[in-house]
Amino acid sequence: MSGARQEWVGFSLRRVWAIAVNTLTESVRQKVYLVLILFALVLIASASFFSQFGFGDAGEQGALEQLKFVKDFCLGAISVFGMLIAIVGTAQLIPNELEQRTIYTILSKPVRRCEFLFGKYLGSALLVLVSLLVMSVMFGAALKFKGDNYLRVVRETVERAGENANLEEAARQTERIRAAVLDADLVKALLLAYVKLALLAAITLLVSTFSTSMVFNVAVALLIFFSGHLVGAAKERWAESGAARFLLALVPDLSVFNVADDVILGDAIPWGYVAKVMLYGAVYLAAVLAAAQFIFAEREL
Repeated sequence: MSGARQEWVGFSLRRVWAIAVNTLTESVRQKVYLVLILFALVLIASASFFSQFGFGDAGEQGALEQLKFVKDFCLGAISVFGMLIAIVGTAQLIPNELEQRTIYTILSKPVRRCEFLFGKYLGSALLVLVSLLVMSVMFGAALKFKGDNYLRVVRETVERAGENANLEEAARQTERIRAAVLDADLVKALLLAYVKLALLAAITLLVSTFSTSMVFNVAVALLIFFSGHLVGAAKERWAESGAARFLLALVPDLSVFNVADDVILGDAIPWGYVAKVMLYGAVYLAAVLAAAQFIFAEREL
C-alpha cells in the first residue's frame, strides 16, 4: 500500500501538460502532418465544385441534393484524413523518442513513465482535435458557400418575377436550404468522429508501447480500424459462439460512431444516443490507456 501511495503522490498534471504541449508542437511541425492536413483542406474545399456533377441545378431539389453531396463528401474526407492523422501522428511518438534517445533524458528527470505516456497521448489527442476543428471550419465554409449560392439564386428569381413572384414558395425554399446548411446533427457527427479518432490514437499508442517499428504500429492500427467497422456484423453472424464474442469484445465497434448516413438522410440523431456512444468510447479509451500504461511501465528501455 505504501509503495502504491508513494507512486501517486508525485504524479503531476503540470508535467503531463508540458509533455502534451511539446508533443503537439513537434507533431504540427512534421512534414507528413502538414501534407495530410493541407491535402484534406484542399479536398474539402473542392466539395462545392465536385457537387455540380451528377445533380445539376434543377431547382430546389437539385440544390438540396448537392448540399447532401457536400456533407457526405466532407464528412468522408474528415473521417479518412482524421484517421490517418490519428494513426500516423501517434505511431511515431515513442519510436522517435527511442531513436533520438530523448526519452532517457526526459525519464532521468523527475518525470514518471505514466506522466510521459499520458502526456504523449494527450498531445496526440490535441493534435487530432486541432485537425478536426480546422477541417470542420473548412467544411462549414464549403457548405455555407454552396448554400449562399442557392439562396442568391432564389432571391434573383424573386426579383426577376417582380409582382408575379411566389413569395411563400420562395420563403419555403429559403428555409429548407438554410435548414440543410445549419444542420445541428453535423455537430453530433463531428463530436462522435472525434471520440472515435481519440480512441484510435489510444489504440495506436498501446501498440507502440511494445513495438519499436512505426510501420508495424501503423499497420496494426489500420488493421484494428478496419476490423472495428466489421465488428457489428461479425457479432450478429457469430452471436452463438462464446469464444467469438469474447474475441470480438476486445475490438471496439467503431461503426457505432459513424452517423454520417443518418445526417445525409435527414434522420434525427438523439443526444441520448450520442451520450451512450461517447460513454462506450470513454470506457474503451480508459481500458486501452490502462493497458498501455501497464505494458510501458514494465518495458525495458
